[in-house]
Amino acid sequence: MRLILFNSIALLLGSMGSSLNHAQEQGPVSGDAEVGAQLYYDHGCYGCHGFSGYGRKDLNNTGSPWLSSEEIFRAFLRARADVAPILPSTDMPNYPENALNDAMVGDLYAYIRSMPDNRPENADAPTLRRILEAAAQRQYRP
Repeated sequence: MRLILFNSIALLLGSMGSSLNHAQEQGPVSGDAEVGAQLYYDHGCYGCHGFSGYGRKDLNNTGSPWLSSEEIFRAFLRARADVAPILPSTDMPNYPENALNDAMVGDLYAYIRSMPDNRPENADAPTLRRILEAAAQRQYRP
């Protein structure tokens, strides 16, 4: 079991390192974005990531290595901090295979990758900008 965990960590870190150098390069999408949209809402992803991929934790155009391929995204969902503290700085919940099977992860990944880059401008709304900056600094704990 430890060997499998070690190999998974090594794969993630190796993929993450190469993804950091090529943040804009992303793997193919195999899932159904419409099905993924329903999963996104059913599993409450919008609570942190917003209804359009912009929220407390943005998804759109972040250059996140976790979104560089479906395989890395799946590994990220399966090894969350509250279950396997590989990355203890995150508070995203774990999504084991009995919660999101591989096909569902593919659909969710397809939906996330289909989200448009349409973050609203907030330069002309200084109060809103301050609220967003303050929210980005805050860590919510259940």
